[in-house]
Amino acid sequence: MRGALPLAGLVALGVLLWMVPLQLGWYQDGAITDIPVYREAAEQMASGAVPYLDFEFEYPPGAAGIFLLAWPWPLSYGTSFSALMLAALLATALLAVATARALDLGEARVITAGVGVVVAPLLVGSLVETRFDLVLAVALAALLYGAASGRFTVAWGALAIGALVKLVPLALIPILLVYHWHRDGPRRAVAGAGGAVAAFVLVWVPFIALSPSGTLDFAQYHLDRPLQIESTGAAYMLGLHALADIGLSVETSFGSQNLVGAGPDAISAISTAVLIVLVVAIAVALALALRGTRPPGDARLFVAATAATIVALLVAGKVLSPQFLLWLLPVMLLIAGPTGWTAIGVTAGALILTQAYFPGMYWDLVDLETVPISILVVRDLTLIALLVMAWPRPRIARSPSMSDVTRGSPSPLPARYILD
Repeated sequence: MRGALPLAGLVALGVLLWMVPLQLGWYQDGAITDIPVYREAAEQMASGAVPYLDFEFEYPPGAAGIFLLAWPWPLSYGTSFSALMLAALLATALLAVATARALDLGEARVITAGVGVVVAPLLVGSLVETRFDLVLAVALAALLYGAASGRFTVAWGALAIGALVKLVPLALIPILLVYHWHRDGPRRAVAGAGGAVAAFVLVWVPFIALSPSGTLDFAQYHLDRPLQIESTGAAYMLGLHALADIGLSVETSFGSQNLVGAGPDAISAISTAVLIVLVVAIAVALALALRGTRPPGDARLFVAATAATIVALLVAGKVLSPQFLLWLLPVMLLIAGPTGWTAIGVTAGALILTQAYFPGMYWDLVDLETVPISILVVRDLTLIALLVMAWPRPRIARSPSMSDVTRGSPSPLPARYILD
């Protein structure tokens, strides 16, 4: 950072917050961890077992590589995994800073983007070091940086890598295709998308060849998952339970606690349909908003569309585990326009509300108690608000160049950069 906070200071702050407060008191009490699952998979792979062929594996192949990176180290598996997630957090922060500069958001927003990422673990809790979602955050940050700086090979490569860790970035293909088309034309855009999809498929080929049934089981696993208890659809039904005492049935399956029955099944189907509509609608909104825009306005629109798509996956997905909120880093810290600062505050609120019930009151939520249900409902409502704030619309592109504003440039801004 060329301004008030140097990059070395940002890294030092991230390390300090991770190694001291995150390891004490509140943050370590009653932790619910996925480390045993990751360690077991790493042990099997270290002994020669192949995912999908020799044992069931619910994640894409990239996740297997992450699990192996923490095995074997001189430290315990949990400590090694935590160190990997710290590295991912710091990489996300540095990429967020670079992207904020590429978007010309001004020094205050640059600092906020970097500091916001490294402070986030204190807001959401110790789940950051026991889940691998920060690796997806790095991929999303690299995608944003590549797109904002015009390095589309980086953007498409980050999308492919992220999808091999978690399938989530596949939903970003429509908006990245639209944006790349706007910048470089159809031939390069289609080539970029084709290259990313080809890279994604090629990594899967050996696993499909070794065990077609095992890889099919992976796909079927995710298709068959019921309505997870923290999802927005489940929050709607939980709210009805708290207000009107409608009957609900909670069942543990697929590695989570879920609502089961005809009602939850219907909500799950509706949610999936809504998600598809939202992903398409965001791509269309981006295409319309991009007409006549130039850098950095068009890049700001793409960042907003990325944020909106990620939030749509959270709001309309049938699974919303607490660690999924890490996907909001750094996208929600980089939204330009008049709602940018508000979006940062609401994102912080969503992280805090998540920690308010998880892990301390999670099992009370499973027992359908009113207080954690209320917190969950409010948290999911904040995510819906974030979707509205992030929706790509022309005034985001027309935000003034913050560097011009902070320099006090006497020349008037072009009309396209004037706020509504």
